Amino acid sequence: MGDWGNKDGRKLTAYILLGIAVYVGLANIGVLDFLGIRDLIRWIIRTLWSLLPTAVLVLGVYWLSKSGAKQRSLIPWLVIGVGALMMIAQFDLFGLSFGDLAVPLWLAVIAFFILNPRELLPKRMNTSTEQLEEGEENLNLIAFMGGGELHYDTQRLKGGEIIAVMGGYDIDFREADMEGDSMELNLICFMGGVEIKVPAHWDVVKPGAVCIMGGFSIKAQCRAEDLDLPRKKLIIRGIALMGGGEIRN
Repeated sequence: MGDWGNKDGRKLTAYILLGIAVYVGLANIGVLDFLGIRDLIRWIIRTLWSLLPTAVLVLGVYWLSKSGAKQRSLIPWLVIGVGALMMIAQFDLFGLSFGDLAVPLWLAVIAFFILNPRELLPKRMNTSTEQLEEGEENLNLIAFMGGGELHYDTQRLKGGEIIAVMGGYDIDFREADMEGDSMELNLICFMGGVEIKVPAHWDVVKPGAVCIMGGFSIKAQCRAEDLDLPRKKLIIRGIALMGGGEIRN
């Protein structure tokens, strides 16, 4: 993508690459072993890895607590189940190890989302236009190993958040409009992406986005004055990690 990141995003990427380069260089000449830094880094990684099952379990509980009455709750329960199984393997209960469970669980998750059972997925996941509520104003969407094409025609859009993980959305706002003079979209793309088509009188800006091996390309041109329409501002924020998005007319 052409405009793959703002200045801060490029700086962050450069700092990460320099940090990796310094670490590898010092490790190769034995400085890290001499100072004991390599053992410290390994301890940090082992500690974070040991906390992963608890983090997954807490994520599932948090997701379940945030699920509204209209949202299906099977996925949070599945996340809780995966976290519980990981904790069982972590403490070597019932003779199960993490290695015994990791591959089967991951394959089962992939198979589940390939099947894409709409009656079991949360309402806002891998949504299509047909599943949008009439006049829906807030965007709260997740594309996980899937996605959809969404067409909005409401004139009272209020912004929201779009998450794309190994999937994506193609969103058309050209027949829609925002409620006020501006609205904000938070885009989180990890190995996935979002393509957004906007009306000609929208001015798209990207004041804050962290982009690492990905980015958000702004190709929309505002022609509000030419069309004698009020200028509206779409503010794009978010994170692009090995993914991104494109916003155009």
